[in-house]
Amino acid sequence: MSEKDSRDSFYFLNAYQDGITPGQKITIQHNVSYNDWRAAPHLAPLVKLTDAEINQRKEASITLEKELYAKLKQIASEWDEQAAHTMLLERALEYVHTPEVEHTANEWKERENGVWEISNRTYKMRYQITYAKATDIYLVSWGIIYNAPKQPNSKYANYWGDSIYVARQDKKKYPSMEAAQNYIQGRFDLYSHLFRELSPPIPNECKRMFSINGCLAPGYTLAPPDKEEPDKQAVDDLLACLDDTDTAVPSEIQKVPDKPVEKNSNGKSKSTVKKKHAPTR
Repeated sequence: MSEKDSRDSFYFLNAYQDGITPGQKITIQHNVSYNDWRAAPHLAPLVKLTDAEINQRKEASITLEKELYAKLKQIASEWDEQAAHTMLLERALEYVHTPEVEHTANEWKERENGVWEISNRTYKMRYQITYAKATDIYLVSWGIIYNAPKQPNSKYANYWGDSIYVARQDKKKYPSMEAAQNYIQGRFDLYSHLFRELSPPIPNECKRMFSINGCLAPGYTLAPPDKEEPDKQAVDDLLACLDDTDTAVPSEIQKVPDKPVEKNSNGKSKSTVKKKHAPTR
């Protein structure tokens, strides 16, 4: 305990828990306790008063205490708002300091232990083919994950509980390397549309995963929401209200001509997309 100011103080003050963590917390906790070793000179004049006089002074002192407490609460409420602004600025700094995700720019790269990877700012696919000599089979493991930016607090990088996996398969067995490679090629062909852009749009349900402190990370966009299918019953009810003349096609309506396929200088369609293949070994 720390003793209040002068050497003849009649009380001890414990204020060791006072402190401030900017943008998070303030603590003001004071406890006073009686110091009977030095209290006599302060107590002597009071014990000569009547019970009513002592009680009157006590109530007046309590009233002053409460007034001072109200002032402290007012100051504390001012701190609340200022601390919140400090916290917001700290979160803004975390946002601008978030590093760019690493990726292969949609090119296959070999990693350690025979792992192959293709990735962009949104998706990452990896696969590995290993040979099990004891059983003479080839084991194929692969997976596609969301290549989300690192969260400010790495301990809680996925605190919302969303799965980072788009799809995966572990240790699928094949009798030959060719069969294993054909399987991987088929898996990549199925998901190749995810690796045509450096920053593919993010599915709406993954927005939190690609957000820093609630704000979508820079350079990312959300995919447009899926169009809802029309209510079949409502459509049937509307069709039931139509007669034959409502559904007839007027003879004067012309069919919209098909749009011609644009071709480049070598005669190939411009819509043709160069297909990437999973690397073989």
